[in-house]
Amino acid sequence: MKRISVLLLTFICLQSFAQNTASVTITTPAKFEAQITLILEDVHFHPNLGIGLSDVELVTVASVNLIEKQSEKVSVAIKEPKMMRLQFSGGGVNKTRMLFIQPGDDLTATFPGNSDATFTGNTAVYQTFLQKHFLENQYQYLPVFGYRPAQIENKAVVQQSDSLKQARLTAYQQFKSSNPNASPAFEAYVNATTQTESAVIKRLIQEKIMRRNRVSRLEPAQQKELEDFTLSEFKVLPDDALLSQSYRDELRNWVSIPSIRKFPLSASTNYEISADALKEIYAASKTRLQAYPKQQAYLLTYWLNYAATAVPNPETAKTLLADYKTTLPQSQYTDYISKLIATKETLKSGAAAPEFTLLSGDSSTVSLSQLKGKPVCLVFAFSIGQHEPALKALEDKYKGKVTFVYTLMTAGIPLHTWKPYATERADTKHLWASEENIDLLKEKYAVDIRYPFAVIDARGNIVERWIPQEFPNNETLDAAIQKAL
Repeated sequence: MKRISVLLLTFICLQSFAQNTASVTITTPAKFEAQITLILEDVHFHPNLGIGLSDVELVTVASVNLIEKQSEKVSVAIKEPKMMRLQFSGGGVNKTRMLFIQPGDDLTATFPGNSDATFTGNTAVYQTFLQKHFLENQYQYLPVFGYRPAQIENKAVVQQSDSLKQARLTAYQQFKSSNPNASPAFEAYVNATTQTESAVIKRLIQEKIMRRNRVSRLEPAQQKELEDFTLSEFKVLPDDALLSQSYRDELRNWVSIPSIRKFPLSASTNYEISADALKEIYAASKTRLQAYPKQQAYLLTYWLNYAATAVPNPETAKTLLADYKTTLPQSQYTDYISKLIATKETLKSGAAAPEFTLLSGDSSTVSLSQLKGKPVCLVFAFSIGQHEPALKALEDKYKGKVTFVYTLMTAGIPLHTWKPYATERADTKHLWASEENIDLLKEKYAVDIRYPFAVIDARGNIVERWIPQEFPNNETLDAAIQKAL
C-alpha cells in the first residue's frame, strides 16, 4: 500500500511538472557555424535598477552553438502562455523569430544548415504562422517597407503597413478555420500586435511629417492630432493581449492621454507626468478596466511604480499605495513599493547622506565620510563615462570647491575592465561598485535613471537628491551646488 502511495505521488508530481513546463528542442541534421539563442519574454513586473519595476523580464533559457552540438533540449518553467524569441546568428545573418508556447508543449526547431527553420510538435502550426507574418517588433518592418530616415513623408511605408495588417487578418482567419481549437491567448497576441503595430507605424510617419525631419517640439494642435489618432484607433482586447509589447505601450497611452491633456507635461517637472495627472490616470485605469482584471492589475502596478520612482515627493505614491493594497490585496509588489517609499522619505534635504564604501581606480577604498570638508556632487552612471562630458563645465566652474564623484552602477563590468577609463582629475573621484554594493546603493539612495545626481554638503548632509539630467547646462544641478556652497 505504501509503495502504491509513493508511485501515485510520483505520478502526480510528474504530471504537475509537465503541466507547468514546456520543452523546446534546437536541432540540426549536420553541424554548421551558427549560434541559436532562446529568450523567454516573461511579462511580469520585476525590480530593474534605475526604473524601479520593469514590466517584462527577458530570460535566456538556452544558447546553442551548432558547431559544437547538433541537438539540445531545454525545459521552460511556465504556468501560462508566453512568447519567446528564437534568435539565429551565423554566416553574417542575424534573424529573430517569435515563438508561442504553452505549458505542456513539446516543440522542435530544426535548422537545415542556414537561418531557415522548420517546426514540429504539438504547437508547430503557431510557430509557422508567426514565422510567415510576424517579425520581432514593428520597427523591424521599417527597412523591409523601404523606410528612409532622410525622407519626410514615406507614404509607401504606411500603405505597406496597411497591407501587412490586412494580410495578417486574412491569414489568421484561414489559420483559425484550419485550427478551430486554437489557443485564445494566441488569438489575443495576433490581434493585439496586428492592431497596435499598424497604428504605431502610421503615427510615427505622421509625426515625422509634422516635424519635417527637424528636432523640434510639436505645436499643441499637432500633438492633439496624434493623440486623437491613438484614442480612436485603440481597442481594449482580452487580457492575454498583454503578451504583445506594442499593445501594452498603447494601452498605457490610451488611458493616460485624457489626464495628461488636463495636466500637461512641463519643463519644470522634467516632462514627467505630474502628481495630479497620475492620480487621475490611476483612477481611470481602475474604472475603465474593471472587466479586464489582468490589465487593470498591470496598469495599477505600472502607475504606482511610476509614482514611487519618477515623482520626487513620495506623498503621491503613498496615496496610490493605500488604494492599491485594498484593490489588489494579494499583490506581490506591495512590499517592494513600500520599502522604496520609506527609502525616499529618508532622503530629504538636511538628512544625513547614507554612508558607502567603494573602490577607486587604484583599488583603494573610498568612503563618503572621507570626502567631508567640501560639497560632493554624487553621480550615478549606468555606463562607463556617462554624464562626464556634460558635467565638464560644472567641474571647471567649481574647481577646488566641489568634489565630483562618478559611481558606476552597471553590474557585470569587472574592476580591471573599468580601471583604464577611470581617469582622475582634480576634484574628481571615480568609484566602482560590486554587484552587492550596487544593490546597497540602490536601497540607500533609491537610484533612478531619471534622477542621476545627489548633492551633499561639506558636513555630509543631503542638499538635494532628486536632480534630473538637463541639457545643455544642468541648471537644477548647478543651483543645488550653489546652495551647498
